[in-house]
Amino acid sequence: MEKNNLSIEQIFDSANNSEVYKSKPSIILSILLFVAGIALIAVNGNISETNGMIPTVFILGGISLLIWGIIYAFFKKTGYKLSHTRESIIFQELCFDAKERDKLLGIVNGGNISELENLKPAGIDALKLRVAASQDGSFCYSQVVAYVPYEFVNANEARKHSPEEAQAILNMLKKRK
Repeated sequence: MEKNNLSIEQIFDSANNSEVYKSKPSIILSILLFVAGIALIAVNGNISETNGMIPTVFILGGISLLIWGIIYAFFKKTGYKLSHTRESIIFQELCFDAKERDKLLGIVNGGNISELENLKPAGIDALKLRVAASQDGSFCYSQVVAYVPYEFVNANEARKHSPEEAQAILNMLKKRK
């Protein structure tokens, strides 16, 4: 196993890849949460009832919305989308028994995706098939990732699949859920 195999994300990020682009969620939701939090705290100051639970609820709700807005603004998850359809690419994993490594590499590199069902699944993730695919299966990459002591290593180069192979992989993912 070589450590220099590029991951799926590295291939997507490469300058010569025009099929996929990196996207971040809009900051509008975080701004709305922040403004709603400030509004709840401001409304609390205008409430004439001072002995009830309502002021406490408004302050706690406002502080919660402020914190949620701040966290969402700074910890947004970056994703990937197809350039021509703007469809999101979803990453999923299939775990296999570590003893099936050579068979899995042969299946993925050879394109015999229908034989994946014959491999022994595993509950632990010592050997994974990482899949990045669109919902409709028109776009799909996969890569075998193996655990060698203390780290996961890309066992092969990420491979782009035909739509037929992608459908077979997506069907397998649906069965395993």
